[in-house]
Amino acid sequence: MDRKTACLTQAAACRAKAEADPVNRDYWVDESIKWLERAVETGGRLMVIFEDNEGQPRAGSSTER
Repeated sequence: MDRKTACLTQAAACRAKAEADPVNRDYWVDESIKWLERAVETGGRLMVIFEDNEGQPRAGSSTER
């Protein structure tokens, strides 16, 4: 997965959390905006952390630009 796609995927996950968690909606919307901004930045290394069904972090990184 390239950097832009990874950032857009993470932004979508944050938007879904915003819909599912109305109490913390503003936080998740802000996080989504940060990921969207990262998607349009150039260069750099990206680390994305996803949680599996047991809440365990699973890291994925990309050096593609």
